[in-house]
Amino acid sequence: MDVYLVPIGRDHFECYYEAPDDEEVEPMEGLGFFGRIRARFQAQLRDAERARHAAPLAAPKTLLDRLQRRSMRWIAERIAEQRLLWHLRKAHDATLFIPTDLANAAAEQLMQVSLKRDAERHLRLLAVHSVLLLLSAPVAFVPGPNVLGYLFTFTVVGHFLAWRGARRGLAGVRWEIRRSDELADLRRAFGLNAGARHREIHEVADRLHMPRMATWVERMAAPTA
Repeated sequence: MDVYLVPIGRDHFECYYEAPDDEEVEPMEGLGFFGRIRARFQAQLRDAERARHAAPLAAPKTLLDRLQRRSMRWIAERIAEQRLLWHLRKAHDATLFIPTDLANAAAEQLMQVSLKRDAERHLRLLAVHSVLLLLSAPVAFVPGPNVLGYLFTFTVVGHFLAWRGARRGLAGVRWEIRRSDELADLRRAFGLNAGARHREIHEVADRLHMPRMATWVERMAAPTA
């Protein structure tokens, strides 16, 4: 798999991975309770991706409709953020693309720090959200969609997969480093004015054939002042 150490500021970087929307994250094999949890999680991914690409719907009429729509948007955003870690769980070899103006040793250290931080954060959130999932169980008996159960099922499985992926990325993946002129151009873009920076970010995303990267970079970008 190809991972990109993407500049989000002059001296700020984050690991980025862009997968096809229909790429399955969690296979459906397995029976029993955990098999059903995995199946429910995969269904949530499909629902969130369909909602993200669907045409805008009429304004929601009820509070429950609004909560459901907001939860789907939130899940779609979390999918984009966590896909890298989810896919690292089963990776044996990976390529880390880095800007040509960044030393290999510095890039490796940045990646290791990022994965270690992610592993610690997702383990902590897994514990918290597991408790919240159990506490939301009584809501399942209330008529209507169980929005809380839906959200916490997603977050529990998502944090568990992300924690496993971060741990594997630290110790179980053979990394190869390759240099990228496009990422170096992206890093230099943070010295430009806002309009020129916006154009350069989108041009780099086009050159790398990663249509969602530009939006991600602009959302994640550190202050340039």
